[in-house]
Amino acid sequence: MAGEDYFRIPDPVSRKAKLHEGLKDLNIRFLHMDPPLQITNGTRREKRPNGRGYRYALTCWKKFMKAARIKVRDQVHYSFDENEQVLSVERVVPYVKRTK
Repeated sequence: MAGEDYFRIPDPVSRKAKLHEGLKDLNIRFLHMDPPLQITNGTRREKRPNGRGYRYALTCWKKFMKAARIKVRDQVHYSFDENEQVLSVERVVPYVKRTK
């Protein structure tokens, strides 16, 4: 899910991208757009709140969100190609506020 202050990289993706070995730029493909777009985005590391290990997020997340046309709280469906080291955004489901 897209947050207000970050776009955190899911743990399985950060492991496949081997970010624990060193921070690097990630290539990101937006397959949900017509025509598909590809950008390169930096990564950053932050300590987990429980103090055990790290989690990773994209730098310049606002640029990423704008390029992908993702809004805060949208649900993002993705895949990661280990061979090409590319994160592919396959689908974005807009957030719908529930009414009581």
